[in-house]
Amino acid sequence: MFDWAIVAARLLQFGSALVLFGSSLFYLYGFKAGAAGWPPRRWSWPHLTLLIAAAGALLGAIWWVIAQTAIIFPDAGTFDSSAIWTVSTGTGFGRAALLRIGLAAVSAAGLVFLSPGRLSWIAQMMLAGALVASFAWTGHGIRDEGTAGLLHLGGDVAHLLTAGVWIGALVPLSFLILRSLRTQTEGHARAACDALESFSGVGPTVVSILVLTGLLNSWLLIGPQHLPELLTTAYGLALIVKLCFFAAMLGLAAANRFRLTPRLGLALHKSGTPAASLHALKRSVLAETGLALLVLFAVSWMGTLEPPISRG
Repeated sequence: MFDWAIVAARLLQFGSALVLFGSSLFYLYGFKAGAAGWPPRRWSWPHLTLLIAAAGALLGAIWWVIAQTAIIFPDAGTFDSSAIWTVSTGTGFGRAALLRIGLAAVSAAGLVFLSPGRLSWIAQMMLAGALVASFAWTGHGIRDEGTAGLLHLGGDVAHLLTAGVWIGALVPLSFLILRSLRTQTEGHARAACDALESFSGVGPTVVSILVLTGLLNSWLLIGPQHLPELLTTAYGLALIVKLCFFAAMLGLAAANRFRLTPRLGLALHKSGTPAASLHALKRSVLAETGLALLVLFAVSWMGTLEPPISRG
């Protein structure tokens, strides 16, 4: 059954947490000293990006608890405090949601009251990393026991954090490219090019970890005996859709790294007027970001479905 409220709440909190983690990390490695517009001012787009992501994670976690409560206690009112408290404190996923709410609230408060800077981004990255990792404790991997359970949980955590590195970087990269096109200045274009090159440096590691942990998790959730069910179950079809979107993201990322970003660097070196290269990168990075959103939707949907391995 497709429960839009659960899927939407999962998507909001999960996507926001990934952006909060990945963007905070990107601010630490993606910019060269003296880059145009860097370090950012308070309430500038880098600061607001993190604040909006923290608020999204907070609201998504609250919404998720309310939606789960409506399923467990269908006769209770939408905001029945006693039912919500029972779910929040009496279930494992409810306690995980309380942890996320607390982490997101601390993150948002820090962004409101503290000025942006390296120490602030390190703190945000650590809070968001814990927030992202907590999703592993409400996923399918917690069903396994013993060595398989530890392996599955570790694979889930690594997969989630690595996804945050990629998806979280796409947001500031999109802003940098759009800013360069708006201002048409060489300094902003060079800052975008340097940031793209910095992200390209971590890209192969990110992809390798995602592929390896994805294979591990799929093996543990599907198993070779259930491979035919990929085409006959909702979980299998959602996984296939997710993999198609992921493959398209890989294609765009490869084009960015090996063709479009070098073209931008060459245009800056030769003429300092890289508008055509920036427009090509804008289309590619925005399409990659849109595909990432579709991947997150598929993941959020899969979290509500029973994997084939649960059939025995």
